[in-house]
Amino acid sequence: MNKILKGVIRYNKNITEKAKLVADIDKVTRQMVQPKSVFVSCMDCRVLPSKFLSSKIGEIYFLRNAGNMVPHFDAYKSGKISSEGGGLELGCITNKIRNVVVCGHSDCKAAQALFEIRHNCDHQHFLLDSPLRTWVALHGSRTVEKFSKIYSEENQLNDSYHLKEPLHFTVNLTGQDVDAIIDPENQFSIQDKFSQLHCLEQASHVKTYPMLHSYLSSGELHIHALWFDVYTGNVYMFSVSQKKFILVDDNNFDILMQDVGESPPSSF
Repeated sequence: MNKILKGVIRYNKNITEKAKLVADIDKVTRQMVQPKSVFVSCMDCRVLPSKFLSSKIGEIYFLRNAGNMVPHFDAYKSGKISSEGGGLELGCITNKIRNVVVCGHSDCKAAQALFEIRHNCDHQHFLLDSPLRTWVALHGSRTVEKFSKIYSEENQLNDSYHLKEPLHFTVNLTGQDVDAIIDPENQFSIQDKFSQLHCLEQASHVKTYPMLHSYLSSGELHIHALWFDVYTGNVYMFSVSQKKFILVDDNNFDILMQDVGESPPSSF
């Protein structure tokens, strides 16, 4: 708490910066600034979306949890309520936001916890000793199911770090199935490949919420997947046309803008 309290004191002493913050908040309150995205990311302290998105106050609704989970609507129907559905409603329904982004990352401890219990992915087994494993097992079971179908146990035993062949699986973020290829260049560990698959699977859960169906079917609402590498600081986005995560940079900008149905701006 020492660092937190001293941070607040430094903030209070910077009168100019504090006044600017209040002014920026006021613009949002008076609806002079409209949020454009709901951004779901992991709570990992190394992942600071506002930094790598260069975002300002009022531009993005951030939802953070362990493992960038978007609980499938089936969990809500069975009474397993969590805050993410409420966040989607607040953003997409109340504030009419039309972009939802789910962002995973490398070396994700929550995704690794899910990977480690993939042979025993029943959340009931962990209720008494691990809220984290209970959480990831409950909402990550579909990730495990898809991973197990495309990467056999025999392959996992023989190849614990790098896959010899890229992972292929079907994902649906746009209303149509896409054959996604995970890490075709074989750059990342098996756990990070699992994290990328998990990111796409969680993003696909957004469309399970009935309140969003009309916006999705009309093409008003769009779902995207990003992935942040904590070791390099690189940000990747899943490209529907390329069927894989590609680096977000000048070279790929036009491709990504076409994927999301927007024309590239004349300048940044």
